[in-house]
Amino acid sequence: MDKRLTPDPPITFPASRRAKTGKPHFDAAAERAFAHYGLPMSDDPLRPHPTFSPSPARIPSLLSVEDKLVNALSILQSAAATAYESADQLDGAKRKLAMGTVHLIELAQSWVDSVIDETSTMGTTG
Repeated sequence: MDKRLTPDPPITFPASRRAKTGKPHFDAAAERAFAHYGLPMSDDPLRPHPTFSPSPARIPSLLSVEDKLVNALSILQSAAATAYESADQLDGAKRKLAMGTVHLIELAQSWVDSVIDETSTMGTTG
C-alpha cells in the first residue's frame, strides 16, 4: 500500500583517465568540447581539477594589472548575467534578493571599470 522510494546508488566512475561511454560519436564530441575550452580531463569528474582552484597562487603572474582587471570584469559580467537570469524566474522576496545581488555585482563592475580607466590613462600619459 505504502511504497517507499529508494534512491539510486551513488555514481561511480571508472578509474581510467578518459572513461568511454561506448558511443564513439559522444566520446569524440566530449573530447572536442574539453579540448576547445582547454579543460583538463580529470580522474574523478565530480572533484574539481586543481587548475581551477581560486587560490591567489594560481593567478598567472605574467598578466598585467589591467589584464587581470579585465578578466575580473569578465567574470563579474558573467555573474551578473547568471544572477539576472535566476531573478527572472523568481517572484516576490526571492526575486528582490536576486536583483539585489545583480545590483551588488554591477557596483563591483563599476569599481573595476574605474580602476581599468585609471590604469589605462596612467599608461598613456606616462
